[in-house]
Amino acid sequence: MNVVTISRDPFAREDLIRVKADVIGSCAWCGRKGKFRYGVWRDGIRTRPEFDSHLFCSVSCYRTFWGC
Repeated sequence: MNVVTISRDPFAREDLIRVKADVIGSCAWCGRKGKFRYGVWRDGIRTRPEFDSHLFCSVSCYRTFWGC
């Protein structure tokens, strides 16, 4: 899994991360070709990244969809 860190929130102690999806579908926000899954990786000893089930074409569509 090729994880890319998009941004870091030091106060929440979490990273916004992205991975390339196995399948290509439509973006949940704009309808274009969605090829990425975004998620959050929180700081901790035994934490795992939590990925969204939706596909997105860009981080701006992800943030608009979730109101971030």
